[in-house]
Amino acid sequence: MTKILIIDDQRIAREYMEHVVSGQEGYELVGSLSQADMAAAVCGRRSVDLVLMDVCTQGRKDGIAAAADLRRHFPSLKIIIVTSMPEESFIKRAKEAGADSFWYKEVSPEELITVIEATIRGKSVWPDEVPPVKLGISTSKELTEAQLKVLRLVCEGLGYSEIARKLNISTRTVKWHMSKILEETGFANKTQLVIAVIAKRFIIPRLLDDSGEVAPTSAYTSK
Repeated sequence: MTKILIIDDQRIAREYMEHVVSGQEGYELVGSLSQADMAAAVCGRRSVDLVLMDVCTQGRKDGIAAAADLRRHFPSLKIIIVTSMPEESFIKRAKEAGADSFWYKEVSPEELITVIEATIRGKSVWPDEVPPVKLGISTSKELTEAQLKVLRLVCEGLGYSEIARKLNISTRTVKWHMSKILEETGFANKTQLVIAVIAKRFIIPRLLDDSGEVAPTSAYTSK
């Protein structure tokens, strides 16, 4: 019997995953949580084979940070990261955290149970790419890696000189990247661009909370 733990702070999404797991022979739902930072405690008390971990959850950690903790403490545990958001960094972060598979709730070609079964068998299921997001007259696929780095820091509120120091490039280069992004997307100015990028959840700024720590994703965005 494969024992599965679900973490998702959206009730409808959580109930859907509960239904998928409970409706299959050979699977047992051992828990369903809204807070990612509670996952390690449950895995320590219960026998858990696989965790379905949403990225944006309640608590002090987002799902990917919690997954990294689970990987360190429970190396044989299977972890599937799930999300409905096209944030461009999620796939890379999930791989770095040691997740086994990744599933987009709305756009993945595979059914959730297919991903679960493949992951249990030792296979890794990953999207080929981040779902493209329409940005003005262009799409997110047209942006280069260098442009994405600059755009993320702009969305986090950094000025051009701060971005230049952080990326070890010149302020002139930062401004050039921004001008190219505006040219490609057709937005009139940086403010319009940032509003669109954040509204479409292509980049979710990692902000500091009142204590000076990075706030969990769910603290400043909704799914």
